[in-house]
Amino acid sequence: MESRIVETLLARQQSGWSLEQPFYTHPEIFDLEWEHIWKKYWLFAGSSAEIPNPGDYITYQAYKDSIILIRGDQGEVFAHFNTCRHRGSVICTAEKGHAPKLLCPYHNWVYNRDGSLFRARLMPEDFDRSAYGLHPVHVREVNGLIFISLAQDPPDFSQVHRDFSPFVSPFKIGEAKVAAQKRYELRTNWKLVAENFRECYHCGVAHPEYCSAVIGANLREDTAEVLAEKRKVWQSKGLATETVEFQPDSFHFAVRYPLRPGVQSYSLDGGPVARPMGAHSDFDAGVLGLVLLPNFWMDAVSDYVWTMRVTPAGPSKTYVDLSWLVDKNAVEGVDYTVERLTDFWRVTGEQDWELCENNFKGIESSRYQPGPYAPVEVDVAKFVDWYLDRMKEGIWEKAAI
Repeated sequence: MESRIVETLLARQQSGWSLEQPFYTHPEIFDLEWEHIWKKYWLFAGSSAEIPNPGDYITYQAYKDSIILIRGDQGEVFAHFNTCRHRGSVICTAEKGHAPKLLCPYHNWVYNRDGSLFRARLMPEDFDRSAYGLHPVHVREVNGLIFISLAQDPPDFSQVHRDFSPFVSPFKIGEAKVAAQKRYELRTNWKLVAENFRECYHCGVAHPEYCSAVIGANLREDTAEVLAEKRKVWQSKGLATETVEFQPDSFHFAVRYPLRPGVQSYSLDGGPVARPMGAHSDFDAGVLGLVLLPNFWMDAVSDYVWTMRVTPAGPSKTYVDLSWLVDKNAVEGVDYTVERLTDFWRVTGEQDWELCENNFKGIESSRYQPGPYAPVEVDVAKFVDWYLDRMKEGIWEKAAI
């Protein structure tokens, strides 16, 4: 697809309407998205709970780039491109593990956890090891949530840290326990997943369990009075309550909202599923919702944290990785069961995956045309505008070079 065609598509896109078909289906537009959004902005890679001890590591496959995240000796988190500086082999072949040092399986070059080259067997005596460390990746940690950027000069992260930290800190995610994880491979475009999670227009139709838990999710109830009362309760406990609004030039969002009266957790029966998490002492903290574009969603209640990491592998293939975190002292079989902990988001999530895949099938039709968003889909329109602005910026910046 010629650049002028892409520019024409961007220029004629009407705000408040869904995107034209090529934005969801064309491989070259997908490549531009990776260059101008995914390789520039901050990506959720995982949680500190996944790498609690020095030498623990996870890998994150971000399209063609594999990233190693490893815990250092002083508790810091290092991130490196998972490619050996000798001849390029992947170093860590597993998704998670423990490594005293990072050992390339091809020719046994050895790297320290900070990425510096420790040993290069059979190389000349005058070989300069300091010039062949692993390529670093920018990494930031917010109270146990780990974000990376593949860019050389990523956007400033300080405001995200300031905004997220008061909301996240009571959960003590850095000390938490990973109780369950699940991966889904969806035949859909990543933007349709993002759009789906920015509106509840579909909730009353598709999510009876979710609507039974969250007051106002069916869009038929006035929640102002309940929210005002609950905010007073939450503030008395020292919980953050002021919504962090999504701005045109930002890429994150935070909100706390109430469950239905009598509902204590995200569960199919409304009852608690684990012991209160971190600094929480009861089951009345509402729901904490966090978003960081393009790939992070989190919903947390008093007794567990649920994270969603979205990673596209092509225009029509998207991986969704879910994690459920509980308090560090929670004992499986005593304080929680995995089935009960995961049931709510398994059911709700799988309803969404079907919706997103159906949406993509319809967009592939020769008769697909963009449609107007309803007023209650304002956050979808904001996401699409954000996406279009980032694409325009990237293309114009590249043209100016």
